[in-house]
Amino acid sequence: MDKTLLEDFRYITSFISPRVQGYLRKLSEKNISEIQEIRLRAGRPIVIVMASGSSFLTDNARLSYIMSANCVIPSQNEIFDTVNKMCGYSMHSHYEDLLNGYITLQNGSRVGVCGTAVYDKDFVKGIDNIDSINIRIPRNVRGVSEPIFEKVLTKYPTNIIIAGPPSSGKTTMLRDIAYQLSSGRLGKYHKLCVVDERKEIFPSKINIDSLGPNTDVLLGFPKSKGISMAVRTLSPEYIICDEIGSSEEVDSILDGINCGVVFILSIHAKSFMELRNKKSYYNLVTKGNFDKTIMLYGSENPCKIKGIYNSDEVLNENSNINSYNDNLLDISSSINKAN
Repeated sequence: MDKTLLEDFRYITSFISPRVQGYLRKLSEKNISEIQEIRLRAGRPIVIVMASGSSFLTDNARLSYIMSANCVIPSQNEIFDTVNKMCGYSMHSHYEDLLNGYITLQNGSRVGVCGTAVYDKDFVKGIDNIDSINIRIPRNVRGVSEPIFEKVLTKYPTNIIIAGPPSSGKTTMLRDIAYQLSSGRLGKYHKLCVVDERKEIFPSKINIDSLGPNTDVLLGFPKSKGISMAVRTLSPEYIICDEIGSSEEVDSILDGINCGVVFILSIHAKSFMELRNKKSYYNLVTKGNFDKTIMLYGSENPCKIKGIYNSDEVLNENSNINSYNDNLLDISSSINKAN
């Protein structure tokens, strides 16, 4: 088993209450290597999500696809204590992140948080009664972006959109692209800036081996603000950022492109229809010259490329790309078509 992955698992579980932590750490290395998410809900069985589906953690430290009386069930206090520890026992210092429904751990694990909204007149001012958390396990897979360098990032810089449903590996793909560009993969140590609003791509600048030697990271800045700062002060050749959606973000990206910066971005989309219906995607393709769209499979095959497409073809409802769930072109025929 990969040593870094095991260290990440032990780091993540160190925040979980000792009773639950004990069961998790007794799982086999094979199980640990396949875990994508750990879902803790007060008064309900712990769910472990892998590519093969959702399973339940049992009190003999095994995974079962059948819910039974042997399932491990965390209490409300255990959930609260876990979140409090993740916040360094200072939940108010994570106020903004909690309002947005997540906490990001130092190793890049994003923890989704569910609870009850606390209102001040018409505005949500906090979250209370936290009773459910979802811990996503990050992956640092070196070389996973190789097909993109072989087929897209070859002769000239290209604006790229990577699309896929949740847990399809978009962030992992961006992380490897950033490392490769910064480390001389194209024969030059390109100047690169990562705008990492949710602290998921490169949460810890200490890990130089993952950053690459010519990468700057703006952590925690709203993407629109971070992109503007990067263009104005860091003179990047490439900017990479995750989960583009708002009109403000799109405007900042278009301004950056007009200044000569190349962008590699990700967007959530589980189907081509969903992608077409996103105003952000339409504006990026039609106004920002994002020539290529890379579609990923999904959580069952994380970081696996379904196809590489001309973006104007994706926008064309009359093209033979009708639905992400249909029989799409396999990667070889997609690449031939894209080129």
